[in-house]
Amino acid sequence: MAACLFKNCTKSVRAASSRAVRPFGLRRPATAVSPQRLAQQQQQLRSLSIVQSFDGDAGKALKEAAALDELIDVMLEAKSQQELSRLVAENIFSFDPKFWMRIATRNDSLKNEADKDKLKAVADTVMVLVDAMVKQTEQQLNDSAGVLQEVLKAAADDKGEWYLPLDKEQVSSVRAALERYSDRLDEALLSNCFAWMKKCQDDRMDTMVALLQKVLQLYAAKALQGQEAEGVAGVLNEVVFAEEQEWEPIIRRAAATGEVAEAAFMEVLQKKMEATVLGMQSGSYAQRVQAEYLKEIEARAKTVFRQLAAAQ
Repeated sequence: MAACLFKNCTKSVRAASSRAVRPFGLRRPATAVSPQRLAQQQQQLRSLSIVQSFDGDAGKALKEAAALDELIDVMLEAKSQQELSRLVAENIFSFDPKFWMRIATRNDSLKNEADKDKLKAVADTVMVLVDAMVKQTEQQLNDSAGVLQEVLKAAADDKGEWYLPLDKEQVSSVRAALERYSDRLDEALLSNCFAWMKKCQDDRMDTMVALLQKVLQLYAAKALQGQEAEGVAGVLNEVVFAEEQEWEPIIRRAAATGEVAEAAFMEVLQKKMEATVLGMQSGSYAQRVQAEYLKEIEARAKTVFRQLAAAQ
């Protein structure tokens, strides 16, 4: 799935923010999206036929075919059953009648029997995986969708509307909700979050994309926060739990006071990144979210230390 927390998403966040804030501090909702509207989106996401029906437009049909071909190619190149399972889970809403028609079309166009056998094997596996996922995780996804909706509601005002950027009170409210549901912050919830984000991206609901990104950032901050309070590890821990816009000022302040040096900070950060990657299930949503969060901190830290070195 192409959704992300930071990369190529900053523009969306800023665009949503600029629309969400009026001059002189008066704010209005950039998109009038309420929890009720979100519930409607949730109902749409439950259907495996969310791809819009073919309307006869040749350009649109070609784009749809290209997107399906890309998905099929990626699955054909999967190195393991686990990787294929992850791809199916991430694209669960793509396996509608059009997908299977595309499989049949590609099969008819193949000349090599080995290629046909490989395509059939992948198609059979995907069919089994989709059926198993629908049967085994429907209730879990429904439950986690409810939890995610409650977390998002924590950021809404008393009228059920969201404003971006979230103010400190709203951020605290979301953090409190994440803490309240800490035992439910699992793969099912993260899967729902990514699926909702993809749906919102497809529908050009930039504000909702930014809001879901913020939830993932706060989730990562909670998951990665340690107990360290002193030294370089303490500074890193402070950065991890801080909001994105506070990272560089914290690092800059600690570097200016001599509390941290670049080599020491990067060493501690690298160890935390290694622990995250090696200590979690490979390819899991939790690993991906937390690893990307730390990679972004690394990029921001390098920027700060580079600027400080240039200023000397």
